[in-house]
Amino acid sequence: MSATQLANIDGVAIHWDGHKLEWVCGAAIDADGSPRAYGPNNTGLDWTANAGGSCNWYGVATNKDGEPIVQGADDPYPGMYVSTTAYTHPGISADDPRRYLDSEKVPYVVIPGKLRKQVPGVVLGCKAEVTNMRTGVCVTAIIGDVGPSNKIGEISIRLAQALGIPSGPKKGGTTQLMLSYQVFPGIVPNLCDGAKYRLIPA
Repeated sequence: MSATQLANIDGVAIHWDGHKLEWVCGAAIDADGSPRAYGPNNTGLDWTANAGGSCNWYGVATNKDGEPIVQGADDPYPGMYVSTTAYTHPGISADDPRRYLDSEKVPYVVIPGKLRKQVPGVVLGCKAEVTNMRTGVCVTAIIGDVGPSNKIGEISIRLAQALGIPSGPKKGGTTQLMLSYQVFPGIVPNLCDGAKYRLIPA
């Protein structure tokens, strides 16, 4: 089956061939889920403003007053905020950093919310493959977070490292059209970290 253009997001054509989504673009680095992603006064791997701000935090877990939850002495990085991803591990409380995908350990792709609505099976937990077209390196990843419908090409720190591109959230990534993305609806990836992933419908 020949591929047809399904959408255009920020100038990037998204194609669908009946089995997989495909697009080519660069990458921004998403630190979300790393226990040291965000902290007070930009002390995290990424700028604190990228997690939101007063009364509108969207990249960190918050307490009943809407303020960021700060990691305690038994957490991986005491004093840092608990950073979240849309994909979560069941049975772990929302204020525990271990509930979320660690950007430094898990190769994941951020899917625009728009695409989740257009193709059945494009859900959190499904398989993605990203190829560095300059080196030929292909990395299997997971759909691990959801981003704005008008933005595409966000990946985790671990995925950037595996692809051989700058992985720092503050200054890393690439604007070059050098990465080929493929997403396979309804298929759970076999990653090398030993975790058991699952599909999470919208």
